[in-house]
Amino acid sequence: MNRREVVKSLGVISGHVLFPSVLTAFVAGCAHKDMSRYSPVFFSSEEYKAITDIIDVIIPVTVTASASQVNTQVFLDQVFGQCMTKDQQQLVRDGMTQLMPAFTKAKEKAAFLSEVDKKAYGNDESLAWFKTVKRFTMIGFFTSQEGTTKAGNYVKVPDGYKGEIPVDKHTLNYGKTNLHY
Repeated sequence: MNRREVVKSLGVISGHVLFPSVLTAFVAGCAHKDMSRYSPVFFSSEEYKAITDIIDVIIPVTVTASASQVNTQVFLDQVFGQCMTKDQQQLVRDGMTQLMPAFTKAKEKAAFLSEVDKKAYGNDESLAWFKTVKRFTMIGFFTSQEGTTKAGNYVKVPDGYKGEIPVDKHTLNYGKTNLHY
């Protein structure tokens, strides 16, 4: 498999046969648990620390918890370890190896990741793996209890469809960001 095929295949991880079981285990198992003693399956300990810092820049603490506070890094570790092919895993490992030193040295981590994000969505193949990390960070966070109930306009019992909703600066899920989705 060549690199271009691997990059294209990164987007189909959620179609992997094990993905639903990994997602279910994450939703059921990580809720409000102290995962500080978790031993990474896919990432090395340095990569695990770096990915934890990266996802906290992607989804920082606001009125809700950050991505790492809901154990999204555990979700990423499990998805990447169980649902990716060896070629896809190597692409993520190579990308992490390339990114970690510059990310660690960056004084403005959000600005640094914003540049990485622009390049990744500007079709820079060397950063295609970053889109996958970001996509699964969003999935991990927004399937957690915190993400589902506090980061969105959660309604316990749904009402009728409302096509037009008034939006102001306090409306959730409609915030502006310089990151692409």
